[in-house]
Amino acid sequence: MKTPLAALLLAALGATGWLLQPPATPPLPAPATILLPPAIWEARASGTWRQDGRQVDPPLLRATSDHPLAIMRDLVSRADYALCVADNACAELEPGPPDTPQTGLNWHDATAYAAWLSGTTGATWRLPTDAEWQRAAADRFHDDALGVASADPSARWLARYGRESESDADPALRPHGGWGENALGLRDMAGNVWEWTADCATTGTLDATGAPATRDDFCGARIAQGRHRATVIDFVRDASAGGCAAGVPPDHLGLRLVRDDAPQPAPAPDALDPAP
Repeated sequence: MKTPLAALLLAALGATGWLLQPPATPPLPAPATILLPPAIWEARASGTWRQDGRQVDPPLLRATSDHPLAIMRDLVSRADYALCVADNACAELEPGPPDTPQTGLNWHDATAYAAWLSGTTGATWRLPTDAEWQRAAADRFHDDALGVASADPSARWLARYGRESESDADPALRPHGGWGENALGLRDMAGNVWEWTADCATTGTLDATGAPATRDDFCGARIAQGRHRATVIDFVRDASAGGCAAGVPPDHLGLRLVRDDAPQPAPAPDALDPAP
């Protein structure tokens, strides 16, 4: 019995693997970033700090980076995040217009997206440290030092609440650029979306000179940055429903990532030196 010519050709092509190999999927285009040069800058530590039994402002620290920092110009949008959901690499979250920031993310959602984006672009993406976020926020960063030292924690809670509640509430989400640009060209810094950082919740003590003496990190809660700083439990997606430290809770939880081009990891928070 003769084998049809078409069958012979299909068998030959299949043997070479030509028909069995799907076309290569090109890497996902990298998000637009703003490149910040190596620098030394001052950053306000986060967390709860005490000196001689009184609760005081976190110390001002000096951070150093000997490599450029590439940070996303925009927050991750719903359209961006939907690609990760379609790949079954991210949890499906609250819907909304595709050109608005993806919100309702907890810290684990944010790190899952960073891992997926790293795999699909071929670059390494991660959450910024709190110190890196402060630098990138530039003129949009609000220093949360209160100038209140007290053995009674309620004195600082009231002062913080009073400061944070002065801002105009506007819970509506805006498309990219809706909150304008900062001095470095990053859009929507300190709008109504708070951005997860890599930093853990911190408690520490200062010595007589104001330098950090002891420090403990609790990584079941993380720092979110926005119009003010917030400490949020890592599995919380809506801080208004609970899980936020003292003060006014964030309106929305979202993310902005940095591309890590450094040969070495960014300095750990305890590598920061006290500012002079």
